[in-house]
Amino acid sequence: MRIEASAAFTSSRPLFPLFIFLFFIPGFHARNLQQCSSSCGDLTNISYPFRLLGDPAGCGDVDFQLSCQNNTAILNFRGGKYYVKGISYDKRTIRVVDVNLAHGTCGLPYKSLSMSEATEDSRFPSLITFWQANFVNCSNTIPELTDSKVPCLSGDTSHVYVNFSNRNLFGYEIPRNCKVISRIPTSSENELNYPYNETTLKLLATGFDLRWSVECRNCHTSGLSCVYKSNNDPRIFQCETMYEEDYKTLLAAVIAYLVSRSLIDKALLVRFILAPLVVFVFLLHKCLTTRKTVGNAEHVGDLQMLPKPVPCSPQGHTRNLPSDSPKQVLIAASIERS
Repeated sequence: MRIEASAAFTSSRPLFPLFIFLFFIPGFHARNLQQCSSSCGDLTNISYPFRLLGDPAGCGDVDFQLSCQNNTAILNFRGGKYYVKGISYDKRTIRVVDVNLAHGTCGLPYKSLSMSEATEDSRFPSLITFWQANFVNCSNTIPELTDSKVPCLSGDTSHVYVNFSNRNLFGYEIPRNCKVISRIPTSSENELNYPYNETTLKLLATGFDLRWSVECRNCHTSGLSCVYKSNNDPRIFQCETMYEEDYKTLLAAVIAYLVSRSLIDKALLVRFILAPLVVFVFLLHKCLTTRKTVGNAEHVGDLQMLPKPVPCSPQGHTRNLPSDSPKQVLIAASIERS
């Protein structure tokens, strides 16, 4: 028995290092991701989940990769290019600014980006500030917006204005012969139409803050949705799970919808198909009945117009009766009753 046990232990010895490798490597890999860091210009300590292009494969997450150009970190986001001004690992935020607006010069954003479009990226599920600058191009001058005119983008036939709001502009809010040509989130906390001057340029150059979340990225990758785990900073996100009660609620809602839809369809069927058909049949029956009554009346009138029979004598000869003969009266009455 002892020999068999010793043989079994001896045969399992080659597998022991493999178990040690599999057990410790994942933890070591995770710690390595956290400890790996790099820098670019003023942005130091770029660490997990962020990484720089060209960093070792074990550093950071490729979905949060930045590039370093002219000593400035750049984030490619929603088709645009943004300078990274700072990353907070405690609050899980990243501040970015459009490359065309970063130096406080007059111009349009490199890429139009509304607030709703900014939060469609699973890596960055929310904004910190909920304001945006709307660049509006008009074919005619708008006297009410003279102070917000963008001089470097305007000419004789094109007049560009900038408007600040906490949402996309509605159609009725845009003047006639005007259209929105670009949007960009800002750090503004007031819905004001600032005059386009150095203050506006500095405001646009401050950029805006995004919340980043690896959990949300993983949720969307798994086909799930991402929700807030806490309303306190730092905002932690988690995958949304659906419990049995949620399934029951969802099932009840689906059934209610289907029943209501069925009732609505039946009501429409009765109202627009069956009801007109019943009215048509009723009118057709009434028409046919009226025609039959008129036909019977005409038939009786034709009988009344027939020539009255002449009575014959027992010898087969006709004889004239007085016009007021009782027999003639009886014959006429009999014809009328028929």
